[in-house]
Amino acid sequence: MPRQFEFADSEISRIHRTSEGCNIEFSAALISERQGIETQRRYSNGLRLVLNPCPPALAHEAQAFGLLASGWLQLGEQRLSTLPVPSDFQAETLCLQLQFANGLQLQLGGNSLRCEASAQALQVELLAC
Repeated sequence: MPRQFEFADSEISRIHRTSEGCNIEFSAALISERQGIETQRRYSNGLRLVLNPCPPALAHEAQAFGLLASGWLQLGEQRLSTLPVPSDFQAETLCLQLQFANGLQLQLGGNSLRCEASAQALQVELLAC
Protein backbone atom coordinates (compact mmCIF):
# COMPACT_ATOMS: atom_id res chain seq x y z
CA MET A 1 0.00 0.00 0.00
CA PRO A 2 1.43 3.41 -0.93
CA ARG A 3 1.70 6.16 1.63
CA GLN A 4 -1.65 7.86 2.22
CA PHE A 5 -2.23 11.47 3.21
CA GLU A 6 -5.15 11.95 5.63
CA PHE A 7 -6.88 15.34 5.69
CA ALA A 8 -8.28 15.08 9.24
CA ASP A 9 -5.78 16.08 11.96
CA SER A 10 -3.34 17.55 9.42
CA GLU A 11 -2.21 21.15 9.76
CA ILE A 12 -1.99 23.70 6.95
CA SER A 13 0.77 26.30 7.22
CA ARG A 14 -0.39 28.44 4.29
CA ILE A 15 -2.32 28.67 1.04
CA HIS A 16 -0.86 30.85 -1.69
CA ARG A 17 -0.71 31.38 -5.44
CA THR A 18 2.31 30.36 -7.50
CA SER A 19 2.99 29.91 -11.20
CA GLU A 20 2.07 26.22 -10.69
CA GLY A 21 -1.38 27.02 -9.29
CA CYS A 22 -2.82 27.24 -5.81
CA ASN A 23 -0.33 25.75 -3.33
CA ILE A 24 -1.64 24.32 -0.07
CA GLU A 25 1.34 23.66 2.19
CA PHE A 26 1.22 21.51 5.30
CA SER A 27 3.33 22.00 8.42
CA ALA A 28 2.08 18.65 9.75
CA ALA A 29 0.45 16.27 7.26
CA LEU A 30 -0.80 12.99 8.70
CA ILE A 31 0.67 10.15 6.62
CA SER A 32 -0.19 6.47 7.04
CA GLU A 33 1.79 3.63 5.52
CA ARG A 34 1.22 -0.09 5.79
CA GLN A 35 4.35 -2.06 6.67
CA GLY A 36 3.68 -5.77 6.91
CA ILE A 37 0.68 -6.26 9.16
CA GLU A 38 1.06 -2.88 10.90
CA THR A 39 0.05 0.59 9.78
CA GLN A 40 2.52 3.32 10.71
CA ARG A 41 1.10 6.83 11.17
CA ARG A 42 3.42 9.83 11.17
CA TYR A 43 3.35 13.56 10.60
CA SER A 44 5.34 15.05 7.73
CA ASN A 45 6.25 18.70 7.23
CA GLY A 46 6.91 18.46 3.50
CA LEU A 47 3.56 17.74 1.88
CA ARG A 48 1.75 20.07 -0.49
CA LEU A 49 -1.32 20.02 -2.68
CA VAL A 50 -1.30 21.95 -5.95
CA LEU A 51 -4.72 22.87 -7.35
CA ASN A 52 -5.16 24.12 -10.92
CA PRO A 53 -6.42 26.51 -11.97
CA CYS A 54 -6.10 28.65 -8.88
CA PRO A 55 -9.50 30.09 -7.87
CA PRO A 56 -9.72 33.80 -8.85
CA ALA A 57 -10.40 34.92 -5.28
CA LEU A 58 -9.39 33.16 -2.12
CA ALA A 59 -11.61 35.12 0.27
CA HIS A 60 -10.21 33.59 3.46
CA GLU A 61 -6.65 32.97 2.26
CA ALA A 62 -5.07 34.88 5.17
CA GLN A 63 -7.10 32.89 7.73
CA ALA A 64 -6.73 29.53 5.98
CA PHE A 65 -4.13 27.91 8.18
CA GLY A 66 -4.17 25.63 11.18
CA LEU A 67 -5.63 22.28 12.12
CA LEU A 68 -8.09 20.53 9.80
CA ALA A 69 -11.09 18.83 11.39
CA SER A 70 -11.83 17.16 8.05
CA GLY A 71 -11.34 17.49 4.35
CA TRP A 72 -11.85 15.61 1.12
CA LEU A 73 -11.48 15.68 -2.62
CA GLN A 74 -14.77 15.33 -4.52
CA LEU A 75 -14.38 13.69 -7.95
CA GLY A 76 -17.88 13.30 -9.35
CA GLU A 77 -19.60 10.81 -7.03
CA GLN A 78 -16.31 9.77 -5.43
CA ARG A 79 -15.32 11.41 -2.13
CA LEU A 80 -11.70 10.86 -1.07
CA SER A 81 -10.66 11.66 2.52
CA THR A 82 -7.20 10.16 1.92
CA LEU A 83 -4.89 10.65 -1.06
CA PRO A 84 -1.95 8.52 -2.19
CA VAL A 85 1.44 10.23 -1.89
CA PRO A 86 2.35 11.09 -4.61
CA SER A 87 -0.78 11.33 -6.76
CA ASP A 88 -2.24 13.37 -9.58
CA PHE A 89 -5.97 13.79 -10.20
CA GLN A 90 -7.46 15.17 -13.42
CA ALA A 91 -11.16 15.82 -14.00
CA GLU A 92 -13.42 18.22 -15.84
CA THR A 93 -14.33 19.55 -12.40
CA LEU A 94 -13.11 18.56 -8.98
CA CYS A 95 -13.72 20.14 -5.61
CA LEU A 96 -11.44 20.31 -2.59
CA GLN A 97 -13.29 20.76 0.73
CA LEU A 98 -11.36 21.90 3.80
CA GLN A 99 -12.99 22.15 7.23
CA PHE A 100 -10.74 23.82 9.81
CA ALA A 101 -10.98 23.12 13.54
CA ASN A 102 -11.72 26.84 14.10
CA GLY A 103 -14.92 26.53 11.99
CA LEU A 104 -13.61 28.06 8.75
CA GLN A 105 -14.70 26.12 5.66
CA LEU A 106 -13.11 26.41 2.23
CA GLN A 107 -14.40 24.96 -1.01
CA LEU A 108 -11.89 25.20 -3.86
CA GLY A 109 -12.67 24.07 -7.40
CA GLY A 110 -10.40 23.19 -10.29
CA ASN A 111 -9.64 20.48 -12.82
CA SER A 112 -6.38 19.08 -11.49
CA LEU A 113 -4.93 18.36 -8.07
CA ARG A 114 -1.45 17.09 -7.34
CA CYS A 115 -0.38 15.65 -3.97
CA GLU A 116 3.38 15.54 -3.47
CA ALA A 117 5.96 15.25 -0.73
CA SER A 118 9.31 16.99 -0.55
CA ALA A 119 12.42 14.79 -0.50
CA GLN A 120 13.66 16.88 2.46
CA ALA A 121 10.51 16.30 4.54
CA LEU A 122 10.93 15.30 8.16
CA GLN A 123 8.78 12.48 9.55
CA VAL A 124 7.69 12.50 13.21
CA GLU A 125 6.00 9.53 14.88
CA LEU A 126 2.64 9.92 16.58
CA LEU A 127 3.18 9.84 20.30
CA ALA A 128 -0.47 9.84 21.38
CA CYS A 129 -1.57 7.03 23.67
